[in-house]
Amino acid sequence: MLSLSPSFARLLVAAALVRYAAAATDYLIVGGGTAGEIPTITSALSTSNDATGLVLAERLTEDPKVSVLVIEAGGDGLGKFVFYAPPASSQMLTILSSVDISDISRVGAAWGTDIDWQFPTEPLYYANNRQLAPSPRGKVLGLVQLSDLLSSDVYERGDAIEYDLWETLGNPGWNFKSLIAASKKGEQFYAPGASDNIDYVLSDHGTTGLLPTSYGGVAPEFHNTIIEGVVNAGGVKSMDQAGGVVTGIAHVTNARLPANNTRSTSATGYYFPYSHRPNLKVTLHSTVTKIIWKSIPRVTSGQAIASGVEYVDASGATKTANASNVVLSGGTWGTPPILERSGVGNATFLSSLGIRSVVDLPGVGENLNEQPLVAMQWQLNSSLPCPGSPFLLNANGYAVEPLETMLGAGNLDKLESLLNAVPEGLSTALWDLHKKLYEKSAPWIEGYIYLASPPDGPSTLTWYPVNLHPLSRGSVHIVSKNGLEYPKIQYNFFQNPVDLYIMAAGAQRVQEIIATKPISDYIVAPVAPAAGVTSIEDLSEYIKAQAGYTNHIIGTALLAPRAHGGVVDPHLKVYGTKNVYVVDASVIPLQPSAHTQATVYALAEHAAELLKY
Repeated sequence: MLSLSPSFARLLVAAALVRYAAAATDYLIVGGGTAGEIPTITSALSTSNDATGLVLAERLTEDPKVSVLVIEAGGDGLGKFVFYAPPASSQMLTILSSVDISDISRVGAAWGTDIDWQFPTEPLYYANNRQLAPSPRGKVLGLVQLSDLLSSDVYERGDAIEYDLWETLGNPGWNFKSLIAASKKGEQFYAPGASDNIDYVLSDHGTTGLLPTSYGGVAPEFHNTIIEGVVNAGGVKSMDQAGGVVTGIAHVTNARLPANNTRSTSATGYYFPYSHRPNLKVTLHSTVTKIIWKSIPRVTSGQAIASGVEYVDASGATKTANASNVVLSGGTWGTPPILERSGVGNATFLSSLGIRSVVDLPGVGENLNEQPLVAMQWQLNSSLPCPGSPFLLNANGYAVEPLETMLGAGNLDKLESLLNAVPEGLSTALWDLHKKLYEKSAPWIEGYIYLASPPDGPSTLTWYPVNLHPLSRGSVHIVSKNGLEYPKIQYNFFQNPVDLYIMAAGAQRVQEIIATKPISDYIVAPVAPAAGVTSIEDLSEYIKAQAGYTNHIIGTALLAPRAHGGVVDPHLKVYGTKNVYVVDASVIPLQPSAHTQATVYALAEHAAELLKY
């Protein structure tokens, strides 16, 4: 492969970047993340959920007659990252720097920097009114959340049950069959070696796509101890969770190129190798503030027609760009504010801010759904070998279980009484989906397993119970017409009591597994929560005091019928408009039992096919 010098690589990328676009383009994509959204820098447990823009841009410009302009608020990342083009391309792009964030050991290296949006959020009203630290979100080309480059690169799919319920909600063509096909199309899977101690099913993966995935190296031997303990405690072992059956414990795939152990992103896979295309242009350091309308309907049954967008460039100047179609890929937090400032949202709310209503769409900014987690940690009685410590950065361990396995028969009556109570802030249609998840024994609690082996002391085992399907819903809304002002974000963790109960029961399940041989042979003492914190009541208090976010945020521009609070139709077109689309994690109607990265890539690939025709 041809290796490019850093200076020549910069020229290659610079040639494809434009600072202003006066002429109309076929598709204007707002956001240069994986699927065209704001990238994120999330916690060690998060994955990309805003990864659509560049995927969409690459797929659409495969047709030389189709022109695409991507407007990205951040920079290209050159000089702050090491990017590699996939080996299937004709050249390898290598850009060296002093801050190598594609290094998988540099988790969180860019948090709090100029490439982190640092979104503030509202206090957790239902969790002791706690104030969480600003949520890290990547402000750079090619990242979904900065989790792509700066954090966990886990690449795992959800369960077939969950994806099929997207269609049940009223979205024809959005199901496991279509999404697994789209996911495989984008994946370039590298199978582990025979000595890597990892089970997998090759047919569950794609092998000819643009995004390299792998298991990231040899699994630590202690992982077999964890698997045996889960099975002994009544769980099951899974060969591979990528094929639509997620229940069980298994190694999971990473978005990683094994040849040099670097992260794969939408920039490395979908943009840099194709940045020379004359029909693909990118504008950097430019924040889109609103959509410009060519035509606004006089009656509610009409359709608004966009002519382009307004944006603020690096100098602070306000400019416009024209397009035949506008695609918002700003992410779960970035897309709703653009819609609201453009007059698309709850008309009464917009009127209170002095914004003229273009489309009265109350679902905009509502239905924010996030998977809460809590850390539980134990000290081990020896320093265990963990290549590339921590364990997260090698072969990750997940134990995913349905509620009946996790709770046991004795607790199901309590669960069902909570689950059947009319939930606040959740539509009847979405409530019905959650009840179907339970009836179908869908995965509900994930145990994220993190083994750390510090050089100066014994190992620690951290196990994070994650509520995969919380019923609580939050929101994201603008606070003014100012396009550069942060929106108001409310998670609403534990608004619904069933979420806290499930988390506490999940924590009890983890304690049960830890007390099971052979895992128990390695345990010295609990670190957190303290010994004796074992009841549902005590664990609930611990969770309210310690729970955090995974940055798996979805739902604020819901893919659903308008009557169910939907914002976009099955072609991802915004209701009440003729040529405005949303392609990012904000449209996802139901959480996958997984990190969101693989689902967002699948969403982008499927969306590209829809927009081509």
